[in-house]
Amino acid sequence: MSKPNDKEQQQPSYVAELLLNGTAIIEAPTREALAEMVNDIPADTKYSVGAVGRKQDGSAYTLRVDIIKN
Repeated sequence: MSKPNDKEQQQPSYVAELLLNGTAIIEAPTREALAEMVNDIPADTKYSVGAVGRKQDGSAYTLRVDIIKN
């Protein structure tokens, strides 16, 4: 059995979901936090995003991220 490397162990769950399913909706309390989450997507991954949304109660911003398939 091989040991996963540090990068795989530290990968956020939404990145794993994105890479597995090809799409993920991420949520954060601020636009800045949302941008930091997008920065966690591996650099060699081609992806697209839509407009930033906001929950009706104002509690969080949301963003849909999709993998671009070649």
